[in-house]
Amino acid sequence: MRQKLGKKVWISALIIVTLAAILVGTSIVSAIAKNVSAKPRTMQEGAPATPDTAGEKMLYQQMYSTTHNRCRWLYDVISASGKAALSDSSNPNTVFETAKSLGILSDYTEDDMYAPLTRLFVAQTTVKALGYKQRSPGRIADITAMQSELATMAYYGYFLPDLNAMLHPDREITADEYESLLEQVNRYRLLKGKMILSFGDSIMHGSGNGDEGIADMIAEKYGMTAADYSVPGAAMGDRTGRAQIINQIKPALADGVKPDIILINGATNDMNLVPLGEFTEGFDMSATPIATFTGGFEKTMWSIAANWKDVPVIYVRAHNMDLGSDEKERIYGERALAIAEKWGADSVDLYSDTDMNTEDNYTRGRYSYFDNEKGNAPDSIHPTAIGYAKFYLPMVSDQIVEKLAKE
Repeated sequence: MRQKLGKKVWISALIIVTLAAILVGTSIVSAIAKNVSAKPRTMQEGAPATPDTAGEKMLYQQMYSTTHNRCRWLYDVISASGKAALSDSSNPNTVFETAKSLGILSDYTEDDMYAPLTRLFVAQTTVKALGYKQRSPGRIADITAMQSELATMAYYGYFLPDLNAMLHPDREITADEYESLLEQVNRYRLLKGKMILSFGDSIMHGSGNGDEGIADMIAEKYGMTAADYSVPGAAMGDRTGRAQIINQIKPALADGVKPDIILINGATNDMNLVPLGEFTEGFDMSATPIATFTGGFEKTMWSIAANWKDVPVIYVRAHNMDLGSDEKERIYGERALAIAEKWGADSVDLYSDTDMNTEDNYTRGRYSYFDNEKGNAPDSIHPTAIGYAKFYLPMVSDQIVEKLAKE
């Protein structure tokens, strides 16, 4: 009996000790979470992070210095802009004071240094650091006039509105998003001061975006210069009484343009009105007629090669449009890619390699230009700013970086 009683007491004591250990462990975990979580209590409530105690602040600052944060972002964007040379990315006092002296920040407090890195903070500092003028890709539901920098960042494709036309200014930057942003500002550092020369039709020209086209938007985003000679309605082949892309070369030569990269597009205005034609053997196009799409494009490439020797050329095949025959759109596009390959140009294929298909009602309504002359309906052809930012800019700028990195 005594043995049984002793056994019961021992089991009861073990249960009590176990429960106590669980309670203590829970308290420890709670305390650790409070002090070292990437989202302190005030962050989770959406307010600026303000550590409550000296110990909490010290622990948070130590964690903060090892990940993406406001200090690191300012260091990266200042370095990309070339406005100052900073040697230490982990010293908030130096980095924030430099940002203030450059006008990137108007003022700041110590608590600002350790507040969450939000989309709005990234937008405000990037626009000022890189000198962007105010832009907007269209209606955005959740930003105010005081947050216009975020609209500008959407125009250049850093952040894109969601399905409800919202940009979420207070959303914290994730580690993956930070890496993407860092890649973009590093491209600014690489491409700043370079010259883009562009030829083509209304897609290159930006007719659905206030005449701000592919070259213009990329040049503005990365601190480059654009010389755009594209003409809406222009074709590669001879459309009687209409512009031809080959004729855009002469004024560029007269202006003495010295490009680092050349962009060209075309085919949209040929496919239903100009014969496809055949390749010319070899590379002497002096006697090649330009009555066909193939002849006109080959002669254009020949003229570009003759006048801007060794300058990389990128052909941009337009997205899939709700325009005429699908079969002709495919055939003319594939022929354009083959011509570009023959002439040593790289290609960016929006038709095959993106989801921008304006035969689809949703895509047409979201990414193509609304034409008042057509009853304020999408024209299914010309991209809006968001259409360019989401589909064209990433692929074309990828190719530009690849080409210029080899030079």
